Amino acid sequence: MRHCLVPTLALALLCMASVGCGPHGETGVPEGQDKPWAELDESERMQHMGAVVMPRMQAVFQGHDPKRFANFGCATCHGGGSANGDFTMPNPALPTLDASNLYKKHRKESPEMTKLMWKEVEPAMGESLALTYGLGDAQFTCANCHIVENAD
Repeated sequence: MRHCLVPTLALALLCMASVGCGPHGETGVPEGQDKPWAELDESERMQHMGAVVMPRMQAVFQGHDPKRFANFGCATCHGGGSANGDFTMPNPALPTLDASNLYKKHRKESPEMTKLMWKEVEPAMGESLALTYGLGDAQFTCANCHIVENAD
């Protein structure tokens, strides 16, 4: 029985890795824009964040926990500096993430929040900015918003 279990487990892990670990989405031009995110100037980015990103992310976070995220706004992700026009990311006020063992610490301590981030937040942000998202060579990852340790 043990000899049969090892190849089955290896195959299952390989399938999970090939489906869930690489970048998803497509690089392109964000909705309502005429050039990629990297080429947008500050004014175009502000307009896009207000018109596309904010409503979409507000729905995602409030859909997860309407009470906790009742006052969702720029500061939710960008921190208090956003009130003064400082939208620097990653934001050190957000939880620092430990990437070791595929974020095992966070999957264990905060499974619902980790699931929300991986299944809803990261895809919604990647799609909103027309960037690939997920693990591997993705353009939008946890590290765009959070400081990530042990990422090697």
